[in-house]
Amino acid sequence: MKSFNKYIAAALAGLALASCDDFLTVTPEDKFVQDNYYTSAEAIRDNTKVIYSATVWRDFMMNFHWKLDELVGDMYYTYAAEGQWYFGTYTDVNQYIKEGWNGLYNVISQCNSIIEDMPGYVSGVPQEDVDRAIAEARAIRAYCYWYIAECWHDAPIITHNSDNITNNNFNTPRNPQADIYRFALEDADFAVNTLPETDADAFRATVATARAIRARILLTMASHSDYGYDRADLYRRAAADALAVIDSRDNVKDIPFATLFDATTNNGPESLLAIQCGTLGYGTGNPKTIAWGRSSVIADGCWGSGKGPTISLQSMYDQLDQRRKWTYMANGDFYPNLNTAAGGYTYYIQSYEDGSVLESRNEMNSHIKKYILGRDADGNGTTSNNQDGSNNVYLVRLADMYLIYAEAIMGTANSTTDANALDKINSVRARAGLAGFTSLTYTDLLKERRREFAFESINWFDILRLRYREGDATALEFLNSGYGSGYNRSCMYVFKDWSMNEEAYANLESTYKIAASVDDGGMYDPIVLTASSFVIPLPASATTSAPALLGDIVPFYTSNTEK
Repeated sequence: MKSFNKYIAAALAGLALASCDDFLTVTPEDKFVQDNYYTSAEAIRDNTKVIYSATVWRDFMMNFHWKLDELVGDMYYTYAAEGQWYFGTYTDVNQYIKEGWNGLYNVISQCNSIIEDMPGYVSGVPQEDVDRAIAEARAIRAYCYWYIAECWHDAPIITHNSDNITNNNFNTPRNPQADIYRFALEDADFAVNTLPETDADAFRATVATARAIRARILLTMASHSDYGYDRADLYRRAAADALAVIDSRDNVKDIPFATLFDATTNNGPESLLAIQCGTLGYGTGNPKTIAWGRSSVIADGCWGSGKGPTISLQSMYDQLDQRRKWTYMANGDFYPNLNTAAGGYTYYIQSYEDGSVLESRNEMNSHIKKYILGRDADGNGTTSNNQDGSNNVYLVRLADMYLIYAEAIMGTANSTTDANALDKINSVRARAGLAGFTSLTYTDLLKERRREFAFESINWFDILRLRYREGDATALEFLNSGYGSGYNRSCMYVFKDWSMNEEAYANLESTYKIAASVDDGGMYDPIVLTASSFVIPLPASATTSAPALLGDIVPFYTSNTEK
């Protein structure tokens, strides 16, 4: 019997020579599988590990995933192709769009192999174990298709990669966003009904994972006022799923926020689905310490000195908010786990050594902390200097369920005083050391989500839901005004008096002003995103190799038949 993995690897190797840009050209990670390999549940579980690994998620995770933080206006960065996300000027040739598109379809291809191909090569294994593996893959595939539907709206639903390879069928049309939601929901339904409550491997999807993914899909669908959905029912179902997940875990108030993004808490009680990372070389781990780290003082070989929290994001945090310090670094913050050889690290807007600048300021007078592990020596070999930190990357975490529940209870209204909704959002705020809400508006909720999930590539989807609920104009006004803060993404700190001696005054916050325009001393006039930013363009490499993507959008479902 021929191993399906060997078959796909061989077919893809030949195809890659002829069409290396095709978005369906993927590299299966588990290439060596002997004939009749799937003769035990352990063998199946060994094979399904791959769909959680950073190696499979690499293209999506390394760059595209966090570009959405620039797009939403949380992360300041304006350089080259990365900066196009901050300005909203990316086009179909932006390299990171290609990486995101190919990356998500690569994960989907791995899931498809488990769902569609693997069962034909199983012998003597109970169907329950086979179904569990399929359910894991369908949960993750549901997440990927939800993500694709939000970023590109209309896109191909691919279910049989091996069939496509056999038939050389890669010129695939797009399916409508609503059909992608439906398909993802069907995957999530299967996973909820099939996965176990717990698993010996803490990283694996369980019923809580599947319900969390389904809650996101349902909440997104419920936000749409344009598809004729029964929105009240969708909100009700989203709330039920979120509550079931909440009730299955420790209260979020009892899970420390400060260590959530360290390797020591991988797959802990907050984690519902995460990309599994390790220090095994480029693409096998979390790249953020290197990509976001301020300087060589706290990160090996990094290039994050120009990145920082926007002034609008900084303005969202109360002085008492305990999340702030672990989200971004501000003047005077001390971190005992960074630069441990020197006894810890104190953040200064600009630091000096022997009269020379050791760490330069950036335009935000602040740098990112979330996901930053420190130098390799700080983590005893868990951070590495090859963009392969060992701290996992969250895709879904518990706090999201608390805020999804509050949003779902609010439903189509713009505010709520529901005690259960307030209890959930106030649990998140209690962990942050903040007083609770006595009533909650939709704007309050979006701002709370921004504070909780900054630099986690979630907040862009909140803006999209606002758009679905209230239209382009409302969403754009909210986005371009910095969540109503009045700080456009052009805002930056500049010296009030450029003649001052930097070494003497650089760390005095009173010496700066916020400039919002070139005339005021800034680098940019107000940066205004338009409605075109709400849908990411198809990558040119994909439309070149599959021109059908530019053709008519073809329904995946018919009135009589479900695929």
